[in-house]
Amino acid sequence: MTDVSAHPKSTLQPRPEQLGSGSAPWDFETDLLVLGSGAGGLAASLYGAKEGLSVLLCEKSATLGGTTARSAGMVWIPCSQQAQKAGIEDSIDRARQYLRHELGNHYRADLVDALLTSGAEALATLEDGTEVKFDLASAPDYHPDQVGGLDKGRALNIRPFDGRRLGSDLGLVCPPLPRMLVLGGMMISSSEIQAFLKPFSSKANFKHVLRRLARYAKDRLRFPRGTELGNGNALVGRLVYSLKQTNADIWIEASLTELIREEGCVLGAVIKRHGKAVRVRARKGVVLATGGFAHSPELRHRLSANYPHSHSLVYESNTGDGLTAAMAIGAAIDTDLASPGLWAPASIYTRADGAEKLNPYGWLDRGRPGLIAVNSHGKRFVNESNSYHDIIAAMFDSGGGSDNRFFFICDGAFMRKRGLGMLLPYPWTRNLTRYVKREYIYEGKTIQELALRIGIDPEALAQTVRLHNENSKTGVDPEFNRGKNYYNRLLGDAAVKPNPNLGPIEKAPFYALRIIPSTLGTACGLKTDRDARVLDDIDNPIPGLYACGSDLASPMRGYYPGPGIALGPAIVFAFRAVRHVAIPVRA
Repeated sequence: MTDVSAHPKSTLQPRPEQLGSGSAPWDFETDLLVLGSGAGGLAASLYGAKEGLSVLLCEKSATLGGTTARSAGMVWIPCSQQAQKAGIEDSIDRARQYLRHELGNHYRADLVDALLTSGAEALATLEDGTEVKFDLASAPDYHPDQVGGLDKGRALNIRPFDGRRLGSDLGLVCPPLPRMLVLGGMMISSSEIQAFLKPFSSKANFKHVLRRLARYAKDRLRFPRGTELGNGNALVGRLVYSLKQTNADIWIEASLTELIREEGCVLGAVIKRHGKAVRVRARKGVVLATGGFAHSPELRHRLSANYPHSHSLVYESNTGDGLTAAMAIGAAIDTDLASPGLWAPASIYTRADGAEKLNPYGWLDRGRPGLIAVNSHGKRFVNESNSYHDIIAAMFDSGGGSDNRFFFICDGAFMRKRGLGMLLPYPWTRNLTRYVKREYIYEGKTIQELALRIGIDPEALAQTVRLHNENSKTGVDPEFNRGKNYYNRLLGDAAVKPNPNLGPIEKAPFYALRIIPSTLGTACGLKTDRDARVLDDIDNPIPGLYACGSDLASPMRGYYPGPGIALGPAIVFAFRAVRHVAIPVRA
């Protein structure tokens, strides 16, 4: 593999500040121009401001945060100060060992080493003197039994944030997915779901729900939505609040149309703002953080043709603007990946007016005992308690991407207790009739009848269910080892014996939910070096141009080793990019 950590020609290439002001006049000048406002873009802007640079952050949409604001807000950064204080037994070498085994032949030592050796410093620098605060999470690596894996210590949660501190700027924070909102605007974090589903099951649950409702009612007297922010919304809220305390400029509804490259160096960009083209000079550098290409049909076809899909949970304005502009001036796309996307199962509910509602894999049914995944042949093809990414990766490996017949199968008892897809458990969902009529779910009095409804061989599905039920009694899944590792068991039910992840499917009626592949983000992106410098086709850096977030090809190479492997690297490579930009300032 080519070592891109050193470039013989790079010492001969100028930096933007070493050149003149270009061949045409500029409408605006700044040291650092950041394009995009997810975790990578906001972090790069904040790092730049902390380094004493003048910063302009441009966001295409009317709100900040994009996909990050809709996410769980977790970051995967081994050996953080939080992990060290908690006494986690880990090391850079152990984390490197884990990634080497996870990424296999796609492992890039330069990117992994940059991520691991700078991770703790990047996080500490982001937190120092700002309102960005993380706490150690209890979440394990997604393959904790892999060599070098851990049951806890590498993932961190963003601390909840009081959105009232933003005042009118709360409207700048992109709202979370509607699924995480109740009563028209109160955000429910993943840790609160059980309390809201069963508010009368304990005094603690009742008091928590009552307090949240009272706070929300008060919030709506002043704000368009609730102000108790959690998950990715809290991360964006904290980053925006911190950035607003600096002299950074923030432009919304300002989209990238062109990068300006002269004498081989990127000097700035053309930004479309208020319907006009604005030429922005970046004296030190341009950072691309526009969110990847998930909603560009053209780029999906070009970069992920072998993974046919048309739906994404990524923010709608992420159409590959950064990649398109960079390719136009000679930047290279890194395609040496296991997969072009970061995947999640999703389902589609078609409303009466024909509009589609995309629903991510649910918190309540995900990996729980009593549900299996089957392909078009009626066969299981994956450990259903593995990560969301692993499930879709297995679907593609088994040919499920081409015929789009992949279903979750469960019985009435599971549906009533845990729900399915967008459907909450009883009593929140009392009548399933309209969902059956709209073919969001399929129902059968027997497994064979259900199989006919979804176009699968009845005997094949019946045999699969019979085998699964036998495995549920013994607690052993000989095909996929479901329930064997710590991550699986976190998604299980301790009350189910002998295996918390295996439960029978035996009480009629029976249900099926069609699942489609969707992306949580794109892994394919611009080829960069260890300092996030964008490379050309012969692996030379393009002076003045950097990338982070989903515009940078994932250092995880299309794999998903643990929670937060998108946001963690986004922040770390934003840090490395700005540090490289600011070297003359620091000196």
